[in-house]
Amino acid sequence: MEADEQIIEFLREELRSIKPALPRDWPLAAHFKQDLNLDSLDLVELVARIEQRYELMIPDADLPGFTSLEALHAYIVERVSA
Repeated sequence: MEADEQIIEFLREELRSIKPALPRDWPLAAHFKQDLNLDSLDLVELVARIEQRYELMIPDADLPGFTSLEALHAYIVERVSA
């Protein structure tokens, strides 16, 4: 399994490729919608990239829990190590 830093950097890079105006670095707890102005389509695109990278099937019911890098990182670690 990838190290925590690698997962977080992957998520940051993918989010910046989806939304180039994002800063280079932001707090792990920054809220995707409120702090980073990401919309639901941005998050769907990110989820598709996560599914491809980590060979996961992420149910739509899990999407509301993806509110920050912190939450998404914890979800990936839990699912990949299961």
